[in-house]
Amino acid sequence: MEATSTASLLLFPCPGCNSQLHFSPKHQNLVCEHCGTEVAIDKATNLIKENNLRQQLNGATDDTAVTIEQQVYKCNRCGSQSVFTNETPTFICSFCNYEVVNPVAYKTRIIQPSGMVPFRIDYQQSVDIFKSWLGKGWFRPNDLQELARQNNLHGIYLPFWTYDAQTTSNWSGYGGRYYYVTEYYTDSQGKRQSRQVQHTEWIPRSGTYTHFFDDILIGGATELSQQEYESIFPYQLEELVNFDAQYLSGWKADVYDIPVNQGYEKAEQIMNEAIHEACADLCRIDTYRGLEVESFFTQQTYKHILLPIWLCSYMYKNKPYHFLVNGQTGRIHGKKPVSAMKVALLVLAIIIVIVLIFFLVQGN
Repeated sequence: MEATSTASLLLFPCPGCNSQLHFSPKHQNLVCEHCGTEVAIDKATNLIKENNLRQQLNGATDDTAVTIEQQVYKCNRCGSQSVFTNETPTFICSFCNYEVVNPVAYKTRIIQPSGMVPFRIDYQQSVDIFKSWLGKGWFRPNDLQELARQNNLHGIYLPFWTYDAQTTSNWSGYGGRYYYVTEYYTDSQGKRQSRQVQHTEWIPRSGTYTHFFDDILIGGATELSQQEYESIFPYQLEELVNFDAQYLSGWKADVYDIPVNQGYEKAEQIMNEAIHEACADLCRIDTYRGLEVESFFTQQTYKHILLPIWLCSYMYKNKPYHFLVNGQTGRIHGKKPVSAMKVALLVLAIIIVIVLIFFLVQGN
């Protein structure tokens, strides 16, 4: 497929007043903020297809993995790469809140997303979720809410890989069956007593476990860790629609910097961990030991998709913190700084209580 300039795809003038149309999570269509004109977006899914992973890893051409040329801006502070929905001389980085003036644009060829999940949580909903979360927790610093007011939540489409694989695993180990033996002993008073003592009978066990893994989800941008991505899972991938630049109008979008092969390494690690747990359950009677698993992977496929996230990055005492909201479901994840003063006051209160209890006991 011939490469296309992203900039030319992301201009959506309103047919009524020629203003910029933006995608609305509430209406699930393009909406003009000036005159209220609403333009429907095609919700087709026919382009969401799996690509052959082995062909990709072997360097062969995969005709089903379409490539596209996009306009990309790179943050001069944190290195985050963002695709913008309009041409602007300035923007605020979604990851470090750094205002970049006249950023240097460059072009790179990437695997075009085949599908995406549109935003369903709008800005006001994300703000309400964020404020509610900030207000919880006694150990949070008192000035945290005031600090957070100075930082905006950013709605951004982040890149993800999904991986499928058929697995066959041969396992062997020892299943442990508990049994109890009555033992007799003499207590400190010279009396004969009995007790039940647990023993384990180890039985050799082996077998074959097969499983098909569907849509193992791996984050494609290094700005967040896989653990942070997983903190707001799951996404309802049955709502995937064809990748359409119209959904990006009014939003930011990041490009992947974790290539498909590195993403698959993470996915295979997740699959291996799940396989090991499943084989352990098969080997276990009451317990198990010495489990060995050998797995084979076939029919591996992948696809590249975009998923919506609301992100707030803020600095507190020179330490970065992230707050995430799943842009489809509203699930949240974040870590707050801890007030050293409040911790010290709690410790002091505990010490005072202990001292008071001590003197009361001594007095009695």
